[in-house]
Amino acid sequence: MNLLSSTFVLGLSEGGFSIKELFMQATIANKIIMLFLVFMLAYQIYYVIERMVMFAQSNGASEKFLKLFMDTLRRGDFEASKRAATTHQKSHIALVLKHGLDIFQYEKQLKLTNANHDVIQPVERAIERGTAEVTELLKKGMATLATIASLSPFIGLLGTVIGIIAVFSDLKQKGAGDINALAGSIGEALVTTALGLAVAIPAAWFYNILTNKQDQMIMNINNAASQMIDEFIRRESQA
Repeated sequence: MNLLSSTFVLGLSEGGFSIKELFMQATIANKIIMLFLVFMLAYQIYYVIERMVMFAQSNGASEKFLKLFMDTLRRGDFEASKRAATTHQKSHIALVLKHGLDIFQYEKQLKLTNANHDVIQPVERAIERGTAEVTELLKKGMATLATIASLSPFIGLLGTVIGIIAVFSDLKQKGAGDINALAGSIGEALVTTALGLAVAIPAAWFYNILTNKQDQMIMNINNAASQMIDEFIRRESQA
C-alpha cells in the first residue's frame, strides 16, 4: 500500500470511521465503487512495482552490455557482439543493437555483388523500427495508469454524490433527527471522494516518473545506436 493510501486509512481511523463499518453501511452502488477503486489501487501498485523492477534490470544489463558490445564491435568480432546481446536479453538497448548488427552483416553480403550498395541506410531504418518496437514495450500499460489517474477522482465523486442523495432522501423521510448522525452520514458519503483521490494522486505521480524513465531509456538507445552506426561508417570508409 502506498503512503497516500496509508494516510487515508489513518485519517479514517482518527475520524472515528471504521473501514469495515463504512463498507457495510454503504449503499450497493457505493460498495461497487469502493471495490472498483480498491481494484484500481491494487493494479496500480502491481504495475508500478513491475515497471520499476523492469527498468532497474534493463539499466543494469545495459551498462554491462554496452561496454562488452562496443569493445567487440571495434575489434570486428561481430559474433562476440551478438553473444553479448544474447547474454544480456533484459537490456532493451541490446535488443535494438543486435537487430542493427544483423542487418549490417546482411547488407555487407549484398554489397559483395554490388559495390555501390548502401549498407548504412538499411541499418538506420532497422534501428528506427527496433526503437519503435521497444518504445511500444516500454509504454505497455501506461495508458491504463493514466486512465486511473484521471478517472478515479470522478468515480470517487460519483460515490459521494450517490451517498449525499441517499442522506437527503433519508432526511426527507425521517426528518432532521440527530445532527451528529447527519454529520456522520455526510462524512461517510465523502469517503469515496477521499478514496478516489488517494488512488489518483500516486497514479499521476508514478505516471510522470515512469514517463521520464522511458524517455531516458529511449535517449540511451539512440546514443548507443549512434555509436554503433559511427563504427559501421568508419569501417565502410576504410573498406
